[in-house]
Amino acid sequence: MNLICAASIGAVSGLRSMAGPAIVSEAASRNIVKLGKTPLAWLASDRAARISAILAVGEMITDKLPFVPDRTGGPSLAWRAATGALCGYAICGKGKSRGVAFAAGAAGAMGALAASYAGLQYRRRLPSFAAALVEDAVAIGSGAAGISSVAS
Repeated sequence: MNLICAASIGAVSGLRSMAGPAIVSEAASRNIVKLGKTPLAWLASDRAARISAILAVGEMITDKLPFVPDRTGGPSLAWRAATGALCGYAICGKGKSRGVAFAAGAAGAMGALAASYAGLQYRRRLPSFAAALVEDAVAIGSGAAGISSVAS
C-alpha cells in the first residue's frame, strides 16, 4: 500500500512537477505528513509551503503557453522524476529502513515518469486550454486524495 501511495504522489509531480512538492509541503506544514527529524523536515516550514505553492501556481500558468517544451524532454523529465522521488520518500519512506526509503523514492520517481508520458499523450490528443485545466484539477485532486489516504 505504501508504494502505491508513493507512486500516486509521484504521478502528481509527473503531471505538474511542483504540484507534488507543494501538496506535500502544505500537508507537512499542517502536520498531516510528519517529517520530524528527517532530511526533508524543511518541507514542513510555512515558508517552504508558501514558496512551493507559488512555484506550483506559476508552473500551472506557464504550462498553458505555446512555447513551453514537452514535459518528456531531458531536463524536464529528470526534474519530474526527482520531485516524484522526493514526494514518494516524504510520504512513505521517512523513518523506514534504507531499502524501504529507497523503494518509496523509486516508486515516486516511476509514478512521475509514467504520468509525464501519459499527460503528454493526453495533451497531444486534446490540445486545448480546457484540457490543460482538467489536467491541473486531476493533479491537485489526486494529490489531495493521496495525502488524505496517508493521513487516515
